[in-house]
Amino acid sequence: MLGTFIMSLPQNFTLALKGTLGKGATKLITDAGGVVDGKNVSMWGFFNFNKFFGSYGFFTVMIMGALAMTLYIWLMKKNVTIRMPESVPPAIAKAFTGIIPATAALYLAGIVNYLFSVNKTTVIEFIATIVQEPLLNMSQGFWAVLLMTLLVQIFWFFGLHGTNVLGPVLDSIWLTAQIANMNAFMKGEALPFVWTRNAFDLYAWIGGAGSTLLLLIAILMFSKRDDQRTVAKLSIAPGCFNVNEPVMFGLPIVLDPIYFIPFIAAPVVMVSIAYGAHMLGWVSPVKNQIVWSMPPFVNSIIATMDWRAPILQAVNMVIGFLIYVPFVKAANKLDPELHMTEPPVEKTKEATDDDRNLEGDAI
Repeated sequence: MLGTFIMSLPQNFTLALKGTLGKGATKLITDAGGVVDGKNVSMWGFFNFNKFFGSYGFFTVMIMGALAMTLYIWLMKKNVTIRMPESVPPAIAKAFTGIIPATAALYLAGIVNYLFSVNKTTVIEFIATIVQEPLLNMSQGFWAVLLMTLLVQIFWFFGLHGTNVLGPVLDSIWLTAQIANMNAFMKGEALPFVWTRNAFDLYAWIGGAGSTLLLLIAILMFSKRDDQRTVAKLSIAPGCFNVNEPVMFGLPIVLDPIYFIPFIAAPVVMVSIAYGAHMLGWVSPVKNQIVWSMPPFVNSIIATMDWRAPILQAVNMVIGFLIYVPFVKAANKLDPELHMTEPPVEKTKEATDDDRNLEGDAI
């Protein structure tokens, strides 16, 4: 994948000079094949690492990598490989197997790059303009953020890891926006995007998808069911680090009609509040990348470097907690232990008389 990406890059580098070059520096550049034109220097055989190896080239990596791997797999299935004699050890023979498919994949990337260069453009610039920029602009809309939050919750409710299932979409769009924010922050520039990948973790999925950490707190405070309280006690520690599989499958939330509504509603309401706060400028957007397992409050401070972020996180936690509480109380009425013992059956007068007659016959 890296090889195909490099083959897709323009093999030139243009730099705007802040001052005038001396004669020695100018001669050194021209001798290396570069061109000095006014305050611009163009060099062939160099990559613009700051531009192409950041968020600008994220989509190109995925698209060109997917094309290359498709060709590689197809050639491997068709046995278009170098076959070594049986006397060659298997480990060495396998090393030669992928030479032809890998070379073909690199040539494919080179041919695509050449075709674009004929039209005075590059693959990476074309993909960034036609695909990446429109998707990034769409991702900053409220309905896009809300839809992604809702879909993750629905997948989780049916037992599928929603964050992993939709990971390619989350990472390709909102992680790209986050990388752009990180680059802008390091350069001291204004952050270009309001909502990024880690914003979901900070404000919508506190304790994991569905903000289940708030459900665990509600259960420990209001639940009268021993089974749910036991699961909550075992799940509270991993929940502080956003690991919620114990509660998802142990309570369970998966396919549970009681908790379906709050499991969907809590993150939707929380992400709506957080999005509004960001759009109003009350909280700074994410500018540092964090790991998903970082506990609440700590993650918001590190990610945003804004003291208002943990306050917004606390507000969301209170609201999510209040959404879960009524359903925890409703679950108390469905305690399975209440249905374990059957109430005594009252005998009718006729049944009692029959019993007496049977006793008399037995005597």
